[in-house]
Amino acid sequence: MITVGIYIKNAITLEYNRIELFNDEKISVNSSIQNVNDISKTFTDFSQTFTIPASKQNNKIFKHWYENSLDNSFSTLVKADAYIELDTIPFKSGKIQLESCSVKNGQPQDYSITFIGALGSLKDKFNGLFLKNLDSAFYDFNYTATVVKDKVTTTAASSDIMFPLISSKEYWTYGAGTYRIDQNNHPIYYSDLFPAIKLSAVFDMIHRDTKWNINFNGSFLTDARFTSAYLYLKNAELFTVVANQNLITWNVESTSIYFTANLTTESWFSNGLNAESQYGDMNFTATSAGISFSIHTYINGVEVLKQSFTSTGAVQTFRIFGYQGGGEPLNIYTVKISAAVPITFDATLYLATEIDDFPNPNIIDYYTLSKSVNQTTPANTLPIKSYFPEIKIEDFFSGVLKMFNLTCYSTDGINYTIEQLESYYTNGTIRDITKYIKSDSVNLNRVKSYKKINFEYEKSESLVNVGFKSANNIEYGSLFYDTGNDGEEYNIKLPFEDLNFTNLSSLLQVGYALKSDLQKYIPKAIILYDYKPTALTTAPTFHLSTSTSGTGTAYTTYKAFGQEFFDGTDTFSLNFNAQQSTLTNELISNSLYSEYYDDYLTNIFDSKARLIKVSGILPTSLLTTLKLNDRLIIRDKRYLINTMTTDLTTGEVQFELLTDFREL
Repeated sequence: MITVGIYIKNAITLEYNRIELFNDEKISVNSSIQNVNDISKTFTDFSQTFTIPASKQNNKIFKHWYENSLDNSFSTLVKADAYIELDTIPFKSGKIQLESCSVKNGQPQDYSITFIGALGSLKDKFNGLFLKNLDSAFYDFNYTATVVKDKVTTTAASSDIMFPLISSKEYWTYGAGTYRIDQNNHPIYYSDLFPAIKLSAVFDMIHRDTKWNINFNGSFLTDARFTSAYLYLKNAELFTVVANQNLITWNVESTSIYFTANLTTESWFSNGLNAESQYGDMNFTATSAGISFSIHTYINGVEVLKQSFTSTGAVQTFRIFGYQGGGEPLNIYTVKISAAVPITFDATLYLATEIDDFPNPNIIDYYTLSKSVNQTTPANTLPIKSYFPEIKIEDFFSGVLKMFNLTCYSTDGINYTIEQLESYYTNGTIRDITKYIKSDSVNLNRVKSYKKINFEYEKSESLVNVGFKSANNIEYGSLFYDTGNDGEEYNIKLPFEDLNFTNLSSLLQVGYALKSDLQKYIPKAIILYDYKPTALTTAPTFHLSTSTSGTGTAYTTYKAFGQEFFDGTDTFSLNFNAQQSTLTNELISNSLYSEYYDDYLTNIFDSKARLIKVSGILPTSLLTTLKLNDRLIIRDKRYLINTMTTDLTTGEVQFELLTDFREL
């Protein structure tokens, strides 16, 4: 028998405590990372729900959760960090979810818990937040007409933020038409262009968020096919400059038993004492009148309230939060200010607590935060977070994984490795486990087949995409792959829009965020390729203006964006199918399907492919080192691990394996 140790993290002390187990309880962990029965998803470890005794130790760990009259009970709203050891050797890291407690005659009998692997905890960390909830401060930049012009026309080496030539206002034409950008009286105005940010920079923003403690690594993250991809930052019909947010700082405080401030982080929290109500009012005095500004209230790093005002030069008062009863002590408050131009101001924050203290009702206790000197906001930088398309972080992340057929895994819930699926399997260890297999007999099954696999983007309203669909009866960039097999259809759909560009003349390519009637629209998230990340593209003369009206200046070079990336030798596309290049008119065969899906699906749908089910008893040394990308040899055949279910107490593993025909 194997000695199983399960340790759970105390959210207060941060220490790990060992859970006591029943001697005869079966604990099974299911493991899979890519399943041929659902080829578009990445999976994680999880256990069947199992019971543990309501012992003195476990009651202490779960804070007597069965007694709901306790105020500081164990939270089932969030999963707790945990890890599993086998014979004192680390096996898996992840989360524990408390499911239920059995009570008999008023006494707890046992708890039911579930273990979930590290990848499942990644979704928990994202917690339904959107890209706009990320902190983009590291990538915010000084936005000027010259900066935009240089990024479009003169800077050879691309940076993290660029400005693709995509129109959200005018229908640009060349040589004929109404708005001819080959004429200087119809230029591209810099102020009409939305920015784009590298996918790698968005991943870095996720990494930089300290509340998640996430690191990403993997060779594909430095591959030019990934680092040349950008997310188009458009969430409005027309571009407007959004003012950057800055913390309002405090350096003088009064005393109160109801609130505590941290003048280092410019934050405060309620001490949770009983009260009728608590609220915060700010007295704000700007040194100049007529400046537009906004006040932003944050709770636990998430913006919950935005209020916009115009300065009067006199005292202005506004409420920044309020609630009934004593405040929740876990809520940390901060307040920020944004303004398109620098604003100098003084402010005092009154944190009020109303107390109904009989016989003296409605007593108000004030805790004040104030300044010793005026504060001035810096010159405005463009806050990238304010332009993110409306998409959840988890949907963006999983969409990128699907786009490039990537897998993501972690052994500790902190460091996540992202690899292209074929590279992942190539890097696995080949292990002969024949001697551990329990029986010479195996259960052979056919691989689930699909008659068609549909690779699709979200439908685009762009006039060029609509025209393509009308002419070809398929959305631009999509692929309907006919396998020639029986079965159902399977859909792999990205949460992104695939914008079809237009070649106006020779190598001058532009995109349109305009409908067929030339009305503006807000697209879904769009992924673009920078055609030449280290070079400009020479094109016929076009005009761009660093003003918001009037004539423009002639240019013959620009940074071309679209659906293709040229690495100096080969061209790669963000379309699933082989598609004619809108820029060079050549057929781009290095598509998403051919680069990232073809080899994987060829192995699955090989006529010799089989799924086999076998069981074996593995030693602890192998159980704790076996990886899901290891290729297993049983007698004279080699297999990939499709799924494996491990009985932790006996070491018995139920394998579902897929025949592996890859070259060594």
